[in-house]
Amino acid sequence: MLFKDRNNKCLDGGGSLSYDEACLTVSNQLNDTIDVLGQYLECHKCKFQTLISVKPFKNGSILVNTRSLFEYYWVNSSNHTNCRAQKNLFEHYQYGWNITSTNKCEPIYIIKPADNAYLPILMAFVILFCFGTFWYMAKCIYKNSGRLRRLLAWSSELEELKTSSFQDLTGSLPLVVERPPSIRKHPHRIKSIDAFRGFCIILMIFINYGGGRYWFFQHSVWNGLTTADLVFPWFMWIMGLSLIVSLQNKLRRSIPRRILVFHVIRRSLILIFLGIVINSRILEIIFTKRIELENISCVYDITQAWAQWLFVLMLVTIHNCVTFAIDVPNCGKGYLGPGGLDDGGSFFNCTGGVAGYVDRQIFGNHLYKHAPCQKVYENTVYFDPEGLLGTLSSVLTVYFGVQAGRTLNTYQSVRAKTLRWVIWGVVTTLLGAGLCTFSRDDGVIPLNKQLWSLSFALVTGGLAFIIFAFLFVVVDILRKWGGRPFFYPGMNAIFLYVGHELLRNTFPFGWIPTVESHSAYLFMNLWGTALWVAISIYLYKHDIFFTI
Repeated sequence: MLFKDRNNKCLDGGGSLSYDEACLTVSNQLNDTIDVLGQYLECHKCKFQTLISVKPFKNGSILVNTRSLFEYYWVNSSNHTNCRAQKNLFEHYQYGWNITSTNKCEPIYIIKPADNAYLPILMAFVILFCFGTFWYMAKCIYKNSGRLRRLLAWSSELEELKTSSFQDLTGSLPLVVERPPSIRKHPHRIKSIDAFRGFCIILMIFINYGGGRYWFFQHSVWNGLTTADLVFPWFMWIMGLSLIVSLQNKLRRSIPRRILVFHVIRRSLILIFLGIVINSRILEIIFTKRIELENISCVYDITQAWAQWLFVLMLVTIHNCVTFAIDVPNCGKGYLGPGGLDDGGSFFNCTGGVAGYVDRQIFGNHLYKHAPCQKVYENTVYFDPEGLLGTLSSVLTVYFGVQAGRTLNTYQSVRAKTLRWVIWGVVTTLLGAGLCTFSRDDGVIPLNKQLWSLSFALVTGGLAFIIFAFLFVVVDILRKWGGRPFFYPGMNAIFLYVGHELLRNTFPFGWIPTVESHSAYLFMNLWGTALWVAISIYLYKHDIFFTI
């Protein structure tokens, strides 16, 4: 993320700058050569790097990535350092920094501003909001016009009944005008489940297509939490919920357990083939009992699954014991960092600690070669952000969804359901945040998606509880919103997941933009996502549903 202007982008006035890039021109007005050093605060305990050397009374340009807060200072040949400061640079801006005296620290100033980098996403939000409002109004007008036509037709028939003789009516018109019954698809389906699943799959498609190249739609460099880090855990959570709801319905119909086991094994193998690993299905099939709704206690949804919870907690315990107790060669115990420049380079080849070591021992070089942390920490060893060890803790994420589904099936009162979901959400979120001391890089267990740390599983699972509680009340209970347009993709989530992966770089879902800018990528990524939403609506309207 720190580099010189090797392609001379800054010399043409910044016209060829790509997204997340800015120019810093250093003007050395001293009689001594100076070195400009810098580092991003996102790089945990990293040493400062020399960015450029500027000779006396000369200028030099630095191409800076604007994603993170930047800290800088300069030194001369006598190692005299006078200026050390932090500066958040904005995309496509031209900045200047004058080195005029060893006793005075000049601030960085703006030479040439640029348009706000977040303006495209704001415009996109406004356009989508206006389109949604217009669509809702048009739909209401269409529905009301239909009602008005039926009312006028009924009034006309009534007038004919009044003006015609009874003898004429008996031979021509029925005494009772019947309205054909309206057809409702899946009238007993819990729409909030499909709405949540659809929200996850839409967000997943948008992020996988690039998310407009905005940093908050990209995965965290290492520790921390962005929007992209939330999608897959939430998708796993809602699949856990869907599992228990479906399972209870089948148990009530007295379907033999051996058939359910076979069905789940087949479905899990298909999901693994598609790239989705769900780890707690067989566990639930073996131990789940049909829920009896008489004389249940306030913690019945937990106590009836004590065996499952014991198994899940055992897996989480194994995960953390291996993580902190195994002595990795040349890395020691309990290292959770990205290696490379982290911590002054003391753990350069220790990316991911035990998790990375286990994957490299088993898979060798057949691992993900472009981890997000490489751009910042410059680590060279391969690391898989979805490795074997993280699979153990990901079971907890899935089982939080199973628990939510068990609560849904156990209690009849809406208040009892939502209160328990909110309690689960608040407690687990605070517990996970406490493990990382509400910070990015500190705490006993930092928040880390690539390691699927315990704090990450707790926070993402807790947020899913709260969001689903809100959707359940608004969509299914109060019926203030039908869950559209998320409801449609949620009905064909697997089809959209496979389809968008296969056609990611295929027109009309994607193309190579002629301009490297947020607006160009944002339009392309929103267009590709919107096409899949339109496809899901078409499939729903034509009663086409792909299940496994």
